[in-house]
Amino acid sequence: MTSASPPIKILGWIIFLFFMALLTRNILFKKNLSYYKNYFRHEYKQYKVSEGWKLANTKPFHTIKLFYNSHNLSNEYKANNLLGNIIGFIPFGILLPFLLPWFRHFFKTLFAGLLLSLGYELVQLKFGLGVFDVDDLILNTAGCFVGYVLFRIGWWLFTDNKQQTNIVTDL
Repeated sequence: MTSASPPIKILGWIIFLFFMALLTRNILFKKNLSYYKNYFRHEYKQYKVSEGWKLANTKPFHTIKLFYNSHNLSNEYKANNLLGNIIGFIPFGILLPFLLPWFRHFFKTLFAGLLLSLGYELVQLKFGLGVFDVDDLILNTAGCFVGYVLFRIGWWLFTDNKQQTNIVTDL
């Protein structure tokens, strides 16, 4: 078996679209709908991207170290933020190569995960929906990496042509 059956592919696409909607909701729209109605009616008019850049973290690992070393933040908050950024992108690393054979190469999937994460960060910056953080790019891409490795393991376990699918050479 080199490809999934049509019903499995359809289910995969439904799961992928649901995942993307959930990811977008959790990254861009964390608050309730009335907050965003008010924000875009009144506050967004005064928002400037330059203000967003003042809050942005462009120093790699700065936020990660800050969370790790902070005694003022609860462990639950730290775990939700750091692990959430990783876990949130694992399905992308699994589903993208499963659904689109072109992405069954490590660097293509990883680059797509990085671009998706960058897209979310830029939307947050442009519209003031969050804070641009390079550490989110790092953690999201790490999640995509974990997902891709899980995809490769699953592909190797569940396909008939184990000789052709080598997790090392496909990286």
